[in-house]
Amino acid sequence: MRQVPKKTYGIVGSGRTARHIKYYFQCQNILTRSWSRSENDDTPEYVLGSCDTILVLIKDSEIEKFIQSHDFLKTKQVVHFSGSLVISGTQSAHPLMTFGESLYSIETYKKMVFVCEKNKIGFKTLFPELNNTYYEIESDLKPFYHSLCVMAGNFTTLLWKKFFTDLEQKLDIPAKAAFPYLEKIVENLKANPDAALTGPLARRDHKTISDNLASLTGDKYKKVYQAFVESHDSKLLEPDQ
Repeated sequence: MRQVPKKTYGIVGSGRTARHIKYYFQCQNILTRSWSRSENDDTPEYVLGSCDTILVLIKDSEIEKFIQSHDFLKTKQVVHFSGSLVISGTQSAHPLMTFGESLYSIETYKKMVFVCEKNKIGFKTLFPELNNTYYEIESDLKPFYHSLCVMAGNFTTLLWKKFFTDLEQKLDIPAKAAFPYLEKIVENLKANPDAALTGPLARRDHKTISDNLASLTGDKYKKVYQAFVESHDSKLLEPDQ
């Protein structure tokens, strides 16, 4: 039986997403070539010209400019992984995942969910070698979808980073002391997000909220605390009657 030749994927970029995706593909025995300004003296056309599909995994502000400035991409299947950008004639597949400095286990990559655009080429056509779960949303909803990702992932990272730093620097408590707290929050959210909220917001404790805000005087995160309380229930910021 005649075998179908394997696709070769070209990866543009050398940042975290590019490194993780390249490693995932290699673990799956998927052929890849990579190019980045920082690692190659040759042109992208020379390095990636023989590839079937090109993944443009660079920062959002550079993606469309890169695609438009390289004519060889007109004959390629081009895919970007931006969660918010919508580019005419270009496919997209956003991995619903955060990529750290260290590479992950193959099982972690296999569990990644991808979010694609409706009415464009489907995920299984773009990546027939992958068995990841995927969903499709309307293109005009991508910025909203990505705003949720940023709030849930990036904003909580900033909050936990502040927590760890202040525990160590202001209270002389090691950051690892809070790891069980973090782990249980995640477990409770996964089990039942509607019942996961605890503390003064859950029990409507006006005094504790007021005392917390007073203790944050001079701290830029006081506004963050207020914003979260207001978004949950603005009445909790009113004086206790």
